[in-house]
Amino acid sequence: MAMTDDKAGATAAMAATLAGLQNSRLGAIIRQVTIKILQLLGGILAWELLVRGLDVDPRIVPGPAEVLESLWALTVSGILVGAIWITMQETVIGFVIGALLGIALAVILSEIPVLKAILQPYIVALQAVPKVAVAPLFLIWFGFGMESKIALVISILFFPVLVNTMAGLDSTSEEQMELMKAYRATRWQTLTRVKAYVALPFVFAAFEVSLVLALTAAVVAELLGSGTLVGLGTLIKIYDARMNSAGIFAVLIVLSVLGVALHAIVVAASRHFLSWSRPV
Repeated sequence: MAMTDDKAGATAAMAATLAGLQNSRLGAIIRQVTIKILQLLGGILAWELLVRGLDVDPRIVPGPAEVLESLWALTVSGILVGAIWITMQETVIGFVIGALLGIALAVILSEIPVLKAILQPYIVALQAVPKVAVAPLFLIWFGFGMESKIALVISILFFPVLVNTMAGLDSTSEEQMELMKAYRATRWQTLTRVKAYVALPFVFAAFEVSLVLALTAAVVAELLGSGTLVGLGTLIKIYDARMNSAGIFAVLIVLSVLGVALHAIVVAASRHFLSWSRPV
């Protein structure tokens, strides 16, 4: 009877502890969300006070009310959703193709040192070329459609992914390679079971930078030549021609939110796929 009471008491204590932990975590989340909201409201208030206090011309720097009004008008008209869809297609398709090409070439060069020695000077030279300067060539080659924007996105993120992946593959230690040789592992097994895991943190570090760069590249490509597609860069171009600063600020806010969301996705993926590398 006494043992039964002890077990019931222990169970109740454990439940109380778990409930306490959940409450503390919920409280921490609520505090963090509250702080973020207060920071946002504080920034908006400071913006409004500065614009009013300095009597800034709204055509140069609009107040938050004008920007929010412009953002609302874009949203309800459906133009904003369509523009986000166009720009995100260019960003994601370019990112996927560029990342796959960069990783594939890095693996090939890592496995064939002679080819790496031959191509290394060309890679360095091409990497040094400002990619925005190549954009007019992409417009000539691929036209004013989505293809030229995707090509610019690929050209911008390809080299960071290539260089980081090569650095990751080459960082495999001598001890790890000797161990695989002792187990008579094939080159494929060494690549997939050791080198790939060693390179993963480098690859995700490249993704973390490149995905946001891909969004920037898509917007720059639209600014240089948008054709009939109306993406976020095209919207900025239209508002610039109309001297509508509030519209430009509204699009910039959307781009900032998209950039933060893309960065958060990469960080979450990195935490998931690299969970094995974190100390327990």
